[in-house]
Formats: sequence, structure tokens, C-alpha cells
Amino acid sequence: MEKVSHQQAIQQALEPAQTTKSGKYCISATEAVQGDYMLPEPVPEAVTCKYCGRRLEYYGLVNPVIPKRVIVWRSQPERCTCSKAQGFWKNWDVKEQERLAEEATQKAREEEMWRYRGLMERSGMKARFQNRRFDNFVQDTPGRKQAYAQTKKYVDNFQRMRPVKNGRNHITPPEIERNGLFLAGGYGTGKTHLAAAIANQLISQGTACICMTMIDLLDRIRETYKAAKSDVDEACILGQYENVPLLIIDDIGSEQPTEWGVSKIFAIINARYEGYMPTIITTNYSGSELVRRMTPESGDSRNAEKTLDRLKETCIGIDMNWESWRIH
Repeated sequence: MEKVSHQQAIQQALEPAQTTKSGKYCISATEAVQGDYMLPEPVPEAVTCKYCGRRLEYYGLVNPVIPKRVIVWRSQPERCTCSKAQGFWKNWDVKEQERLAEEATQKAREEEMWRYRGLMERSGMKARFQNRRFDNFVQDTPGRKQAYAQTKKYVDNFQRMRPVKNGRNHITPPEIERNGLFLAGGYGTGKTHLAAAIANQLISQGTACICMTMIDLLDRIRETYKAAKSDVDEACILGQYENVPLLIIDDIGSEQPTEWGVSKIFAIINARYEGYMPTIITTNYSGSELVRRMTPESGDSRNAEKTLDRLKETCIGIDMNWESWRIH
């Protein structure tokens, strides 16, 4: 006996009844009643064609496993073969396809919006920066224009900067291996705006990003120590930081340096370095000054130096040392 899956059976039941004959898995309501089949209620009654008066039966789908049992009735009766009825159904099919296409488009839009909202929520980006875009970045000086051009070129070519994972432990390096940015400059020069604009564009295109300040990034790790029964532990948070397609660490060097904090930052940066994962840094400090700012009271600067060394190798520097726009 030919086997028909449950899914195939339901699909057949949903299709318009074009046939006027009962088959192996298809039977008219009248024949099913006369044949003493087990039937789903209510049993649909035959109708007549409004054009020619012909009797039109409803058909049901016969269970392919259990004999003499109808699974479901088709939603429409069989279609009459008279010319007027055929013309009606031809027009109806066109409109139905248009309706289904519109429903599919609307559903895709809604799913895309929910996906966007989910990506934005998981990004860690504060509300103030969720509207930072390239089109509202002020390009009123040559330096700001150049910074805009460099970061816009970066985001437009981002997919070329992502590694390809070919299995559990094998990674193909990205086409562009120097795939990060290091935005350095004083307060109010637009560093965070451009970093957030990169994240917002990628998120709108469906690429996950994390965009957080250095302080918030470390606080998320600390929070896992307080929640004894939390489903999210330190390893989970570190895994997110290490594996997200783009990690943006804003205002690095502003936090009070501790042995614990600097070791966590190095672990994250080093894991992304080893996996060819792109990282963007914004900071108010130059290289040597940043090392000093990240060195804890013990004076051990090794993790700070190693962190900066990894960033120098993987990031393109963008100097944004100009007057703050906020003073105007």
C-alpha cells in the first residue's frame, strides 16, 4: 500500500477539490455516509452550482492507516466544470494567490520586526544610542567627514571581515583580517555615535552585535556572581562576548582598573583575536595612556599591554582628536 504521511494528507485536504471522483484517499460525503465510514462532525451537505444547478459534493480525506475513517473534510465543495463556474474559480484563484502573498509579506515584515527588536534588546545598547545613525552624524569638519567615511566603508564591507566557521574547530580567516576599529579621541567628538551607527546598521540587516560601555560589560559578568540559581552564568556571558559577530566596547579605560577586570577584558579580546572576530573600541586615551589607565594598583600592566597589543594588530586606528561638538 502506498504510504501517505500525515502532513501530506493534511496538505491534500487543504487543496481545492478539483475532482468529481472518489479515490484511494478521497471520498465524497455521500459515499462516506452510505459506506458507514467513521466521520468527523459535522458532515457537510452537498450544494448546487449557482450557474448550472449541478449537485456538488464535499470530499473528505480517508485515513491511510485506519480503514474506513475520514480524517477531515475539505473546506470547499468540488468545483463545477461548467464554463461560468470555471471562469469564476479562475478569477477566485488569482485573488486568493494575491491574498496569500500579501499575508506572507505581512508575516515576513512582522517576523523581521520581532527579530530586529530581539537583536536590539540583546545588543545591550542604551536607548539614547539606538537612534544614532550615519544619516544624523554631523559632518561639519574635515576630520568628522573622514571619520564618517572610514566607519561607513567599514560597515558596508563588514561581511568581508567575518570569519567562516567550517565545522566545530575549523575557522577560515576573513577576507580582511584587520577587521576591527580603534576610535580614539576626546569627549564629545562622535566616537560613540559612529560606533552605535555601525551597530544599528548591522542590526537592521540582521547581524547580531553587542554595544556596551566597558563598565556595563564588566557589570554583566559581576551580576552572575550574585544570582546563585540564575540560568545565566559567567561562562555564558563570556561566550556571548567572545562569539557575537561584532563586539563594540565603548569608553574603554574609563573604569577603575582591577586585576579581575583587566584579566576579563584580556580574556575576551584574546578569544576574539584567536577566532578572527571583529571588535570595535572607543576610548578617550592614546595607546600608552590607555595602558596606564588599565593598569591596576598592583602596578602589573601585563594584561593591559597584551590587550592593547591584540587591538593594535587587529584594529584600524581612527584619530578623532578635535573639539567637542557639545561646547557649541
